Amino acid sequence: MDKQRHRPVLVELWDMTRPESMRTIPYLQALHDRYSEAGLRVVGVHTASREETKDEAAVEAAVNRLGITYPVLADPDGEMWLFYGAQGYPSRYLFNGDFRLEDMQVGEGLYGDLELMIQGLLDLNQEPLDPFRPEDADDVALIVPTADREGPANGQYAAGSVWLSLIGEGTVAVNGQEFSVPGPCALEVISNSNHHEGELEIEASSGVTVLSTCFAPGLAPAGKTD
Repeated sequence: MDKQRHRPVLVELWDMTRPESMRTIPYLQALHDRYSEAGLRVVGVHTASREETKDEAAVEAAVNRLGITYPVLADPDGEMWLFYGAQGYPSRYLFNGDFRLEDMQVGEGLYGDLELMIQGLLDLNQEPLDPFRPEDADDVALIVPTADREGPANGQYAAGSVWLSLIGEGTVAVNGQEFSVPGPCALEVISNSNHHEGELEIEASSGVTVLSTCFAPGLAPAGKTD
């Protein structure tokens, strides 16, 4: 961190099999792209949540697959997790140029607030980035989705998007649509910004394990909130 003195630093701890980590990465990449020349330093820390995500080659493959161009450190034994006192995935920390903690957050959201804090540290005044997904906007109503389930959650659900946390290599089919599984990962298998009801039929190929089925909230229909 000494190399970053006098530069604001944004650190995020994440794991490649966590859907919530996958949903924040595009925002970190966009902040890196927009503010790195102005002095912001974005650093990812891949803290493995399980044995299969400790391998540095798997981390490097995930970084390349996700198009991450900011530095990512491998934390296979959770040393950085303990150092930061992280409470969940993803955990995000914004430091000013004197290494004082300006903000921390566990989980998704508040991307606009984060960007405004970064602009304040850089003495900038720009229009913040638009949300990448409609459901990420600050002023929208969301419906609480079906609770996440361990393994393949075949059957009915209610949510916006649906994600699978996976290990192994091969394929997984969801309602007849096949997805490639390149290694430990989290895949969005049903993409929908609006809350809806549906049914899942999940079948993994040999060599692939579905760790969990995760449901993200969707936009509430007009006139309805939950």
